[in-house]
Parts: sequence; structure tokens; C-alpha cells
Amino acid sequence: MELDANTQLMFHWIPIVFGLFLMSPLGEGLGKQLSSRWESLDTVRGRTLGGMIAVMFGGFTVSAHTLWIHNKASEMGGGQFCSADGVWDCSSVIGNSDWNTMPFIGLPWGLLGMMAFALFLWLAISIAKEPSATWVSSNLSIGRNFGILGILMIFYLIYAEYEIGKLCQYCTTAHVSHVASTIGFFRLSKMYGGSDWSNSSVITAETESKERRKRGGYVAPKNSSEEE
Repeated sequence: MELDANTQLMFHWIPIVFGLFLMSPLGEGLGKQLSSRWESLDTVRGRTLGGMIAVMFGGFTVSAHTLWIHNKASEMGGGQFCSADGVWDCSSVIGNSDWNTMPFIGLPWGLLGMMAFALFLWLAISIAKEPSATWVSSNLSIGRNFGILGILMIFYLIYAEYEIGKLCQYCTTAHVSHVASTIGFFRLSKMYGGSDWSNSSVITAETESKERRKRGGYVAPKNSSEEE
């Protein structure tokens, strides 16, 4: 049984909704439940980063789907590739040759979305892996600046949808992911250097030490009594 485009869209929303919930205050209980598997989710910083990564993953997959629709529309010279429901009709938006590529550059918006979310994922995963590194502040700054730039592009795309007279449900999903990711970078920047960040670092260090011992990669130093 072939799923229609709106049903397929729900698969992109699953990680996005999960990430948004984890980033919100309501995600504290869920984070504590999952902390037995991922201990970083027991902290505010860990839940924020974990939620952001889930949201960004959903943004990347929906951007890839958007690029596929764009390529199919170009290949076939148009067509109905998305379920139309009144004002919601992504085929009319993505298949519109006047608006479906970035001005001057000419790249499809779906490809640009994939590149943006790939960068966001790299920044967030790097921070999650080494939260006390000296370059964390630079990563946060890059995330904030690219996030703001992307929001300006979103305003342009909303204007394009207004001119076309239709809304693209796939594009809107990517927009929500981008805005949520940008908010996440601002939240992390506010958190950086504070107690939430430093307390998380201590927990992360303890977790890494436990993991190294489990893998046999950590040798505890001997104290003076043991040496005697």
C-alpha cells in the first residue's frame, strides 16, 4: 500500500515532535526516564542538545524529501507529488519554476535545507561530545548567526508562498525545525558558562569515566597504600 504525501510527512514530524518535547520543560520527566540509557539527558544541557539533534534530523530528512519532489517535478515538467488539501499544496510551491530555487545561486531550497541542517547537526553533536572544549563558544556563535540568516530566508519563502497563493506543508515543517534549532542555540548560549553548563560537565565527565572502565580503557591510579 502506497502512502500519500501527507502521511509520509508524519514520519518527518516524529523526531521533530520528540525533540521539541525533550527541549521543553515537560521533557524533564522523559529525560530522567531515558537517562539510564543516555545519562546526559538527566541535565538541562543534555536534554536541550538531545532535543535539538532530533529536531535537526527531522529537518534534514524533510529537506531531502523536498529536494526529491523538486527533482521529480523538474524531470516530469510538473505533476502532483503532494496531497493537496485546500491551501496546503506543496506541488504548487515546490513545482513553481519562478520560486523553487534560491535567487542568484539557483540551488533548490531542499538542497540548501539539507546543507543547513547538516551544519547544525555537526555543531550540536560536536558540542555534545566535547562540552568543555575551547571552541564550544565559536560553535554556538556560528549556530546563532546561521540560524538568524535562515530565518530571514524563511520570511522570503513565506512571501513566495503568498505570491503563489498556496502553502507548502513540507517547507513549513523544515521552517519549524530551523526556528526550533535556532532557539536551541540561543538557549545553549545563555546556559554556557553558567551552573547548568558546568554541572552538566561534571556529570558528563563522571559518565565518560564509567564508560571507560566498562570498556577496560581506564586504569585507576594507585594510591600510596596500594604501592606499599
